Amino acid sequence: MQNTDLMFSLRGVGKQRPGPEGFYLSISALDVRRGQLLALVGPSGCGKSTALDLLAGILRPDIETQDAVFQFTPEPEKPRDILAIWRAGRGERLAALRLRHMGYVLQTGGLLPFLTARQNMLLPCRCAGNEAERAEAVERLAEELGVSDVADQYPATLSVGERQRVAIVRALAHAPAVVLADEPTAALDPAHSRRVMALFARLAREQGCTVVMVSHAPDMARETGFTLAPIRVEKDDDGDRGLSRLHFSLEDA
Repeated sequence: MQNTDLMFSLRGVGKQRPGPEGFYLSISALDVRRGQLLALVGPSGCGKSTALDLLAGILRPDIETQDAVFQFTPEPEKPRDILAIWRAGRGERLAALRLRHMGYVLQTGGLLPFLTARQNMLLPCRCAGNEAERAEAVERLAEELGVSDVADQYPATLSVGERQRVAIVRALAHAPAVVLADEPTAALDPAHSRRVMALFARLAREQGCTVVMVSHAPDMARETGFTLAPIRVEKDDDGDRGLSRLHFSLEDA
């Protein structure tokens, strides 16, 4: 029987990243509980962002074992077999799952330059068809993250930190089941990072949201309530980076 208390459950999948700085990310086991705050940690270039893009259904995973598993369960008792969707070539189904159930925070913010900050924040709600019912909640999120006073400005007029906080509001705006965040405070100084991370974690908890975050600051992630999932790097015979291994199960938590 599938454990539908898990938001994600992966076994025996990976991803080859070619090129001079390439590596192979091997996910032998990854279980993420519903409502968990999980931080993927490890050295630069080990595959943390690649793991995030696999979870988002952006990258097609490589199958390592015959009994490979990739289950995503945004709604209890309704698991989605992501490998089956990839095999069927149903990219539109993956896009629909992202649209309805996921929020994504990019390192660069990723705001659309021709929309105001408020329009950027409300964009996922408009796409999901719940803009009217979520508008007040989004305004509260913007106020808590300190960007309500710049909501009518365009991204080009905002500071780097303001753009990143707008991006965090946007990721939480449509009340997604899971938020994937790639270094959400990378553009902020340590003091602001801690404040924003603590607020981000609290808001996610209040919304009952699962968060999987890439972090280069494990101590800060732990301080703000995240469980750490380390990616181990193994060298090949020539001493170059060859294999990155991610193994995180409920027993590790």
